[in-house]
Amino acid sequence: MYIKCLFVVLLSYGINCMPAKAQQFVYKRYTSAWVTKLGRDHDGQLSNKLLPSLVYDLKAKISLVIPEREAFLKHKNGNAYIKLYLINPSSDTLAVDREDATVSGVSTEIYVDGVWKIFQSKIGSSCGNSYWTMKLNPQHYLYLELEDKAEGPIKVLYRVRLKTTKYEVVSNPISTNITSDLLQLAGTKPPKF
Repeated sequence: MYIKCLFVVLLSYGINCMPAKAQQFVYKRYTSAWVTKLGRDHDGQLSNKLLPSLVYDLKAKISLVIPEREAFLKHKNGNAYIKLYLINPSSDTLAVDREDATVSGVSTEIYVDGVWKIFQSKIGSSCGNSYWTMKLNPQHYLYLELEDKAEGPIKVLYRVRLKTTKYEVVSNPISTNITSDLLQLAGTKPPKF
């Protein structure tokens, strides 16, 4: 009981220290990039030779690409996702931070008033055993499905950012729709829990 009360007090204190605009817990402000295992490798990585036709920088250390066509998909259970490819076109092995079956360090941004503003972030895990690092082999990629919780009448440009201690990469932008309530929250960091 003591721990539960302490958690509630600390959570309340943390929320009360945030600006009023950012205090709201809005589920649609959080996202996860799920590693989808399309291949035989146990960790989901595939040879770049198997990539669909995508435009990306072959000389980059790492690329993050949303397909220009057919970027959105919906599973039979109704969950919506955005296709995303994390590509290692280099000759080096890259470290990819993970949280269980997802990639860590993912956030999304929308273009508002001529500026890219934070829109969604990963909520994180409360279990220390969830965090690990995988090695993305040279000339390999991961196919990711990014939760797509945004919908509404307002069309905006949207992109994905992956930031780690070793690199930061931003995807190409695509158009998506959001609500006016979500548009007003753009630029405020979703609260961490």
